[in-house]
Amino acid sequence: METSATADVSSAGPRIDALDTLRGFALCGILIINIYQQVVFHGEAAGTAPQLPTAVQLLFYERFYPIFSILFGIGFGIFLQRAATRTDRPRLVLARRLAVLLLIGIAHFLVHPGEALTAYALAGLLVLLPLSYVGGRVAVVVAIVLLIVGAQLVVGFGPIPGLLALGYALAMLGVPSGLERRTGRVAAAFVIFTALAATWIVLVLRQVDLPFVNVTGGPGGGVSLLGPLAGIVTGLAYCCGLLLLLRTPAGPALSAVLSPMGRMALTNYLTATVLFLVAGPRLGIDSTADLPQIIGLTVGILVVQAVWSVLWLRSFHYGPAEWAWRCLTWWRRAPIRRRTAASAT
Repeated sequence: METSATADVSSAGPRIDALDTLRGFALCGILIINIYQQVVFHGEAAGTAPQLPTAVQLLFYERFYPIFSILFGIGFGIFLQRAATRTDRPRLVLARRLAVLLLIGIAHFLVHPGEALTAYALAGLLVLLPLSYVGGRVAVVVAIVLLIVGAQLVVGFGPIPGLLALGYALAMLGVPSGLERRTGRVAAAFVIFTALAATWIVLVLRQVDLPFVNVTGGPGGGVSLLGPLAGIVTGLAYCCGLLLLLRTPAGPALSAVLSPMGRMALTNYLTATVLFLVAGPRLGIDSTADLPQIIGLTVGILVVQAVWSVLWLRSFHYGPAEWAWRCLTWWRRAPIRRRTAASAT
């Protein structure tokens, strides 16, 4: 039975600005891959990586979705903790939240087969909900196991279940709330992850044959282990680097641009599909050779989203998609408009 606190479904608890900024940053990187896969390769995700420009392969492909996946797991953990203070059945609310996301993802899949919402919703239902009964340390162990063998055990999901579990574990261990106090640890992690990512790039550029790349053995067969791990390590290096930048004089400007985009992540993810599907063909983008148009489309969409996210959140608490998702999650209409100083008096 839900407590009386659920009457105010607009009360989401204090936001962690660094997480919103990271989420907005991840959206920027995901966009360029989505444009390539959907506009250039017409929705064919499988086998397209070798056709991408080398810089896109090494710096963007599978580098940003790990960030988004970990953040999704963190958001799940934070939502679970806060929902437990407002209802006696927080997991029921979470199951409904994931079910709604699944429906959104299925609808989105019809126009963008490479979309990720469906995978997040299904992995959340299959992995995160059961994981919600254990603590952070156990979740870390589960995450490591899923990251190593998940690509073989969960066909079609790859590292996503492990990344979601890792994010949930971080939330349960209180890592997100302590990010601002752990500059030394973030800096050390940045050095380690950057060194590993740079080593991978050098090996790939030099075309060094790496043993045991296919975890099931045999040339050309099995599941590549090092490739996805390289993407995860590079994504974590990006995260740590951005967190360090937020501590510099450039931090407020970066946060002012990226944080609103991250707060409206679902809205921006969905509307980006509309924008690149409509604008891509009109710009004549149909191959990887159309690099100027691809860059122009990417930058144009990001500028539009950065501007409208700031303007929208001046008047509203949530993006439109986030508001609908919240209402359906709690099965109540949440106030969306911000109260002006005049109306509050």
